[in-house]
Amino acid sequence: MDEHLRRIKDEEMHVHYLGKGIQNELIQLLSNAIKQKILTSARAAKYFSIILDCTPDAGHVEQMTMIIWFVDRPTSETENETESVCIKEHFLGFVSLMETTGAGMTETILHQLEEMSLPIENLRGQGYDNGSNMKGKENGVQQIILDINPRAFFIPCSAHSLNVVVSDAAKCCLEATAFFDLVQRVYVYSSASTRRWEVLTHHVSNLTVKPLSETRWESRIDALKPLCYQLGDIYDALLEIYDDTTLTGSSGNMSQVDAKDLAKAISSFKFLVSLVVWYDILFEINMISKQLQAKECDISDAINQLGEIKKFLVGHRIDTDFEKTLVDAGELAEELDVLALFEPDTICIRKKRKQFTYEADDKPIYNPKEKFKVNFYFAVINTTVHSVEERLTLMQQISSVFGFLYDVYSLQNTRPKQIMEHCLNLEQALQHGESKDIDAFDLCNELQAITRRVQKTASPQDV
Repeated sequence: MDEHLRRIKDEEMHVHYLGKGIQNELIQLLSNAIKQKILTSARAAKYFSIILDCTPDAGHVEQMTMIIWFVDRPTSETENETESVCIKEHFLGFVSLMETTGAGMTETILHQLEEMSLPIENLRGQGYDNGSNMKGKENGVQQIILDINPRAFFIPCSAHSLNVVVSDAAKCCLEATAFFDLVQRVYVYSSASTRRWEVLTHHVSNLTVKPLSETRWESRIDALKPLCYQLGDIYDALLEIYDDTTLTGSSGNMSQVDAKDLAKAISSFKFLVSLVVWYDILFEINMISKQLQAKECDISDAINQLGEIKKFLVGHRIDTDFEKTLVDAGELAEELDVLALFEPDTICIRKKRKQFTYEADDKPIYNPKEKFKVNFYFAVINTTVHSVEERLTLMQQISSVFGFLYDVYSLQNTRPKQIMEHCLNLEQALQHGESKDIDAFDLCNELQAITRRVQKTASPQDV
């Protein structure tokens, strides 16, 4: 390279190959070489899984990320004592999408697999986020691919499951949407002016209000933490801005009016109860979500963790727990020196015209406490429980087929007939027409032989 550059400088040659076109071509050649090596390993492994996700780029074009998983094992050329069976995960590139419907995305996926010479018949796993166009039971990508290849098992991404669970709950009712809108307004108002931010940090020394994250819902615990633990200081900061006589002019007056409105909004008992409810839910979800994102987390661990979050939520779906929440919110109200009472709504309910004379009159809930409990508290809890149950059921269906392989050591205490039943169930699941991946009798014999030779903590990869 040094000699090449010398010749160019000394004008011994004029074709230097340093233009951006050549550089991009060299980079593309390197990329293709790496991609072909990955695909060669994937074809040697035969069976593979895909993970897809979509996001718009800076040019507002939807880009689909393609990731491939397969089990890699030492070959005869590279085999040595240090290498072992492992799961490989490789990024294959971005694919531009013209449409984001289930049918359109499936067509793109099939085209990409065909270009990479990866037969759809060897696809054994699909992992997507929990969007309706991906996981839809009728027209979702997973269902269309399952219709083509029933052995391409779909499992919702456990690391993203709780994000969508909370997102569903936050949109289930007007009160929930209004709550997070108010939290965002507090941050926007405080950060829009250096003077207001200075007043806030003077009152709130340990924590500062944070913006809401659109992509990581469990991170919203960071946005609620200062409100939950230093609400009184934030309230005092807003009142100080309202009483600040140095703020003059129309913009200053508007700033003071906004400060007064925000102080009144965050001191309402409805907001205080909502804050306690959401903080408890997000705190629990934040812990579980971090465990689900662990590298060593498998489907068995994911089922246990989702079961725990479901148990936690169902335990909150009772009147006594709602009363406990009111007590916690009452302590915040006492700190702010406001009444721990729900203000009645002033909106008049329109009387609907009856279609038939035998229809009974709708009886609206006039008690503001009962109305909040039904329209917000139980609505949020029920929506969250339903979303968790939906994902838990999908994972349990997969676990009912493969679950016995996650603890091979304990099979030595299982009757041979029961092991055979598991193997026959797996054989049936991995069969499509005349083609089948395993032989149940061979697998049963192998399991009974190896169960006495593995450690108690052995993972499926170790086995």
